[in-house]
Amino acid sequence: MVSQEPRGRLLVVDFDFFFHNPFEGLPAPHRGHQGLYDWAHGENHWLREAVWPVRAESFLQAGIEPPRCEGYERFWERFSFTSDTPLFYADSNLHAGRLTPRHYALFDVEVTAWRDVHLFDAHHDSGYPHEHGPASFKEWAELGEFSCEDWMLVHYAKGSRLALTYPAWRPHGDSHPPMIPLHTAVDDGGAVSAPFDAVFLCRSGSWVPSWCDQQFTELLGAFPGRARLFPGSEWAHPRPDPLPHARRMAGLFAELRARVETQTTPTRPASAGRPAAPAPTREHISHAEQARTRPRR
Repeated sequence: MVSQEPRGRLLVVDFDFFFHNPFEGLPAPHRGHQGLYDWAHGENHWLREAVWPVRAESFLQAGIEPPRCEGYERFWERFSFTSDTPLFYADSNLHAGRLTPRHYALFDVEVTAWRDVHLFDAHHDSGYPHEHGPASFKEWAELGEFSCEDWMLVHYAKGSRLALTYPAWRPHGDSHPPMIPLHTAVDDGGAVSAPFDAVFLCRSGSWVPSWCDQQFTELLGAFPGRARLFPGSEWAHPRPDPLPHARRMAGLFAELRARVETQTTPTRPASAGRPAAPAPTREHISHAEQARTRPRR
């Protein structure tokens, strides 16, 4: 007989936790203007792979090196794990809603729900109202389906306790509140004492640029337990590096702009029939003329 009493603790980490997006959080001068991050998001091939060379080129044209993830290097050292804790990974956090202790972690018991699910993410994944989607947990439950935006509701429906830690760069959290009770906090970089029985790591390829894939590989490789691809999930890693193409296109654009500026710079022809007047010395130039000729900074 299957037990309905929740057991075990699940840790879910979204890789966008480490990608500081000034459009969604605090400003960061070293990462460029927030307008460079005004991106559309959605889980499809275009936004997961094809769009990144275009976005990288925008950074380069703005004189900003394409930004990378920060603060992931010793992340796992903040946690403790039970014996032989498995880590499952995939591109979408959708699969975190399918991860149960019965099938993936606590093989010695028949348990269908986690006691605790703790998410480290830049987004709460607990339901966002859409024009043609559910506006409440009750409406969501009636539909009987979930996505990367509301998979936390699956665990809530089973009786799990939910907690979310936002990254320090996003202290104000999402603009829309979650559809269910959710304990939230902002990351302080401290240790989490209670051990976890399983981990799910999401790459979030539509939110984290493909030029950060090597960093994801490093985070995955640093996990102290066994790691495996979530069964049945679509996976292509690393994605094609967008930076060579972006640098080539940015260089061509800069060259073209320089040519256009050179061709359109006006020149003043010498007066016909009379020699050009000698250039006045600086002391003969009026203060107003000095102001007009002073180079801009």
